[in-house]
Amino acid sequence: MATLQPILQVADMEASIAFYRDVLGFSVNLTVPDDSGELVHAELSRKGAALMFGPATGLSEAARALLGAGVTLYITDNDSDIDAFYEQVRTAGARIAEPIQDQFWGDRTFTVQDPDGYHLTFAKNVRPFDPSMIP
Repeated sequence: MATLQPILQVADMEASIAFYRDVLGFSVNLTVPDDSGELVHAELSRKGAALMFGPATGLSEAARALLGAGVTLYITDNDSDIDAFYEQVRTAGARIAEPIQDQFWGDRTFTVQDPDGYHLTFAKNVRPFDPSMIP
């Protein structure tokens, strides 16, 4: 079995970890500091979805301004109440990029934007795909 674990470059390791932990409910599995104590790596997970973070060092200001641009992570959890999770995340202060809604392919989804501009779409399958529902 193969797994995919994205490594996201972030502007502020501590802020990103706090957002994913406190707002999205991820667990911090590992953090790695360098000799000066600055974090250079972190691994987080939530219900089988795993991410790694690294500092966006060595990038120009222009490149740093584009962190997260065009990146959406799609996280499916068919075992939880997605509406309750949406309210929890919204109440915790997440920036909602797309409110919760049913999609034509059968998933109920919502999308948040993290502090670096990465989008995370949380999904739960609520009905079988029906080709007649394609807009």
